[in-house]
Amino acid sequence: MIRRRKKVSVGKILILLASIFWLLPLLLIFINSFKPYNDMLQHFLSLPKQWSLKMYVETWVKFQFTPLMGNTVLYTVSTVVLILLVAPMSAYKLSRTKTAFSRVCFLAIIMPMMVPFQSYMISLTRIVSSVGLSGTRIGYILVSTGLCVPLAVFMIHGFVKTVPLELEEAACIDGAGKLRTYVQIVLPLLQPILVTVVVLDALATWNDIITNQLIVGGKVAAMNIQNSLYMRFSAQTADWEHALPGIVMSMVPSLLFFALMQRKIISGVTAGSVKG
Repeated sequence: MIRRRKKVSVGKILILLASIFWLLPLLLIFINSFKPYNDMLQHFLSLPKQWSLKMYVETWVKFQFTPLMGNTVLYTVSTVVLILLVAPMSAYKLSRTKTAFSRVCFLAIIMPMMVPFQSYMISLTRIVSSVGLSGTRIGYILVSTGLCVPLAVFMIHGFVKTVPLELEEAACIDGAGKLRTYVQIVLPLLQPILVTVVVLDALATWNDIITNQLIVGGKVAAMNIQNSLYMRFSAQTADWEHALPGIVMSMVPSLLFFALMQRKIISGVTAGSVKG
């Protein structure tokens, strides 16, 4: 018994050390976001001499975080809503239809997951530009939705197999049509995996940089937070006094959202793995 306790305690210590190691960069960003530029360079590992929100306020005003936050929230909410409208219905139909055509359609939908995004991002940009959606919010929302749908369909498609077919047959006997059966019987049972899809796609859209750059380009009015931070601090200047507070403010909503929803993610993934 004593040996087992020692092994458990050593394992916990190793996990704690690994957690500190992985969180250290985020902790250093947070600590240095309160420091002036000179202190940041000379005493990067030390605590700030004064904990003040001055640089946060300056960053919010100077780089117009209010419209950036509005754009990012708009993109995230719109993308998630469109995915919830399209992906569950598509995955349900493809999962319940046992034909060669449905299997081909399923493979075609998830194919982008198997191909590196860099291999087709130029073609994607040209297509968006040719239909006049380049540099627009609606163009980015549609592209972001299209890029997130394959994974959502793949996850929901596997989860639908755990839903007993007898429930749908019973609803059909009671006179319910296919649409009513889907809305009232199947969709509520998909809640665990839908929550997982919402969290993953919301975080992916919130933290997106590359796609926003490709579709929106240099149009400041349509940029999200991450793209704006990258453009201002990576391409134009090295104003780290404002860069680090901006990074922290951009991370806080996504970290809080993930912390609140992480149990839902685990339950959704484990529930979908019960039956293949």
